[in-house]
Amino acid sequence: MDIAVSRKRLWFLSLMFCAVFAAIAGRLVFIQAIAPIEPQFVSEGTERRVPRPAKRGAILDVNRQPLVLSDLMVTVRADPLRLGLFSHEVADFIAPLVSLPPEVVAERLRPSYYASREPRLETNAGTVTTNWVTVQKVRRNNGVVTNLPYSKWVELETQLAKHFFVEEAILIRARTNADFEFKRTVKTAGWWNVQAFIAAKKTRLAAVRQIAPRLNYLKTNAMECRVNGLYPEVVEVRVYPNAHLGVHVLGYTTNSLADRRSQTQLPVTLLGAQGLEQRFDAELRGAHGLLITHKVGNKELVPLRARDVAPIDGLNVRTTIDSNIQSFVEQALDEAYATLRPKSVSAIVIHPRTGDILALANRPTYDPNTGRIPSLEAMLNRALKVPAEPGSTFKVVTYAAALNEGLIRPDEPIDCEHGRWVVPGTRRPISDDQGHAMDVVSVEEAFAKSSNVGAVKIGLRMNTNTFLRYMRDFGFLTRTGIECGEFSASTNFLRGQLHIRRGYGESAGGLGRWDGLTASSLPFGYGFYATPLPTAMAVAAIANDGVLMRPRIVASIERGNGDPVTRLEPVALRRVITRETARKMIRIMHTAVAEGTGGQAALEDFAVAGKTGTAKKTLNGKYSTSLYYASFVGFLPADDPELVIMVNADEPTTKGRAYYGGKACAPVFHQIATATAGYLGLKPSLLSTNGVVLNLNPQPGSAH
Repeated sequence: MDIAVSRKRLWFLSLMFCAVFAAIAGRLVFIQAIAPIEPQFVSEGTERRVPRPAKRGAILDVNRQPLVLSDLMVTVRADPLRLGLFSHEVADFIAPLVSLPPEVVAERLRPSYYASREPRLETNAGTVTTNWVTVQKVRRNNGVVTNLPYSKWVELETQLAKHFFVEEAILIRARTNADFEFKRTVKTAGWWNVQAFIAAKKTRLAAVRQIAPRLNYLKTNAMECRVNGLYPEVVEVRVYPNAHLGVHVLGYTTNSLADRRSQTQLPVTLLGAQGLEQRFDAELRGAHGLLITHKVGNKELVPLRARDVAPIDGLNVRTTIDSNIQSFVEQALDEAYATLRPKSVSAIVIHPRTGDILALANRPTYDPNTGRIPSLEAMLNRALKVPAEPGSTFKVVTYAAALNEGLIRPDEPIDCEHGRWVVPGTRRPISDDQGHAMDVVSVEEAFAKSSNVGAVKIGLRMNTNTFLRYMRDFGFLTRTGIECGEFSASTNFLRGQLHIRRGYGESAGGLGRWDGLTASSLPFGYGFYATPLPTAMAVAAIANDGVLMRPRIVASIERGNGDPVTRLEPVALRRVITRETARKMIRIMHTAVAEGTGGQAALEDFAVAGKTGTAKKTLNGKYSTSLYYASFVGFLPADDPELVIMVNADEPTTKGRAYYGGKACAPVFHQIATATAGYLGLKPSLLSTNGVVLNLNPQPGSAH
């Protein structure tokens, strides 16, 4: 009988427990999922709008090493009136987080005053007059610390929101102790002891009444201090890890004048102003996020989140620039700039089969990390922006066109008139440099010794329209389409001036005013302007078996994790000359280095093909006898080209006749080529400069 009763009681208790548990679970589901109850104390004052700033995308080299990236920095400012009673405690609290001594922070949080003149209306005998009075006001934007990383500011803000100030903590502890004493007294006396319960309740109420006014006052001030006492001014800065490395390609950014974000804690928008920063500004820009929620007592009411948009950082631009090759080029230019003392010097390194720009640099230059505004001379990307008459480097086009038209043979004799010849039908003499005066020589030797007479005679064998067609086909007189162009240019040859107008795109160069002498000027690189890039791409076309590539400096647009969004593939523009002609030109250009004016560009383990150039500059509408534009362009290995390198120097020193392209620029080419070939591990040529014949015969069935 007893066992049966016990079982009934156990079943009853189990059912009661299950019923209570089910009721509680159902209530929780109803509250949380079906009809959540919103707190009645939520008001507009509890709403918090928390901006989430995004970063501008990075620009990377071909190996995804950063060339420029963004960082969010914060200038922390303080409002002394909102800090109120807690300024010294705030100083002690934040000093370790901002790495400053507490006394320095305390001094910066101290109120300072300024005088302000304000109008005050006064009534006197029924007449209202305005008197200007001087009022002392507190500055409410004291600077505390600058260039604080954004992550540090988030940490500071989070810890400050959780921090209890000393007096506030004491009062909270006193109220907690009063509650504890009340519970302990009631527990000791027993809950049925009404008299003891009432006495303990009165004691607790008396203690709370004594604490509550001061605690409420402190809590209000502490909340104002935590939320508004310190506020950030977020700034997005572009960081260049390698200082001036590739700065002319990267370009720079400027702030949007129409952007006012100081009240939203978002950085002022950066706008691309030059180079890749300008060309891919839309892709590099990010999208800021925003959190709209409610907070009570520094605690977020998550169910009341009205909006939660995560920031989206800008896309990354991956270039074809190789940081190591770029550093080789910049080091060589630094030495050349110090040795030759030119007005400027620039260099370009190209992979001929793809048109990829592996390096591009100019001197003078600047370090964008300093924050100082550089001079316009230092900011110019001269390799793309400043056209000049190319001089003898253009002879590669003249000879290639004549060879392709079947008008000359490399071994054909040509009379160079001992370095001086008057163009038939004109009174214009064409002169060679004194060291290049030759009589009857082969076409190959005339090219190697850079005979102007020989080049003009060969150029005049072609119809003028045919010659101009080859100029255009090789990429002259038009823009190359490179992605980091920045200016357009026009020229005035009559006055010898270069006019630059702002606008997107590189300089296209141009022809001068056409006259009876132009046709005899073009074959040896006078009578038109071009930047170094078209000349380098024209030589790259010869190295690429006669196919002109579009220069490419951006390989892809990528997300932050490296996933590509857009790939920019190499583009072959057109075949300019046949493969057979290209092979003949390589042989001729190799002779120019092995036996001609480009001897200082020769390498021990690699066959080099190239051409020197020395052009007189115009001064007051006339050609100067002391100012020169020197250049050298070449490629290696000649039997299997992998690198095209062009070096230009504007007004190199005349000491020791070093203004010649073969003396000023060929050694720079040698230095860049030696370092780059070693870095890339290029296979040595079948020959060097010892006179061994190149194996450059075209293969049967090659495309023309």
